[in-house]
Amino acid sequence: MILILLLCQSAIASLQPEMALGDSLLKHGFDAQAVQEFRRSLRLADPADASSGLAHLRLGLSLAAGDRLFAAAEELRTAGRITPELAEPAQTALAGFYARSKRYDLATFELSDLLVFTRDSLRRASLNSAIGWLHLQEGDVASAAGNYDQAGMPDVAKSLRFAKAAPHRSSTLAAVMSSLVPGSGEVYAGRPGTGLLAFAVTAGSLAWAVFAARADDWVSASVIISTLFWRFYNGSRANAVAFTDEYNSAARYRRITDLKSLAAEPDWFGGTDSLLGYEVRPDTSGVDSVAGLR
Repeated sequence: MILILLLCQSAIASLQPEMALGDSLLKHGFDAQAVQEFRRSLRLADPADASSGLAHLRLGLSLAAGDRLFAAAEELRTAGRITPELAEPAQTALAGFYARSKRYDLATFELSDLLVFTRDSLRRASLNSAIGWLHLQEGDVASAAGNYDQAGMPDVAKSLRFAKAAPHRSSTLAAVMSSLVPGSGEVYAGRPGTGLLAFAVTAGSLAWAVFAARADDWVSASVIISTLFWRFYNGSRANAVAFTDEYNSAARYRRITDLKSLAAEPDWFGGTDSLLGYEVRPDTSGVDSVAGLR
């Protein structure tokens, strides 16, 4: 019996150094090694001990920092179930990790889940503001304006609703224009150089084919029409549609980029930073900076 007690005391005594080592590893960016240390700490910890909630929080943050977000989500939600006070900072941090990875839909889900169980008016306003910011990153301006209204930020909501619409050009019109005058659709789509080249090649190949036909060189005329004229004529129409879509996408992106300046990014990690005493941030060096638009 005495031996068992001594072993238990030894295990408990060893828990804190491992947690400190895990914190040091996580703080300095050694995420995988921190995961191993926190898992070891959890194996030694008493599942009924409330402090195990913090161990799950640390493990979840180290997994998320290493971009293992779905495994991190389980640990962070477990931390909230064991210690309810950790639910808010844990899920907010998880939403931040999702947001930094451009998974705005998952980040919105986490914050919406918190919003359902939050009664504090200030916290609800903060959550609605964060959800509005996420919608804005996706390009969903109408939803973002609604959330900023609920957050008590009518000025931001009004600015979003009355922002000038992005310039739009019709791909159908561009295709029709290039069908009538090859290259004109590309000029309309903002590619004058490509349009002029298409017009020159189609007009020149057609004139060349007519000249060959008048000289009774029907073989050359057929080859010119099939290899040059039709290829550039059909290509001009296809390019007109593609370039118009690119123009519209770029215009929407510029508009959303301008609107993003109206609202600052939420403080995703303030709660966990205060709990741990240091910052944990995702590595976003390889993440594309262009948000999806709809």
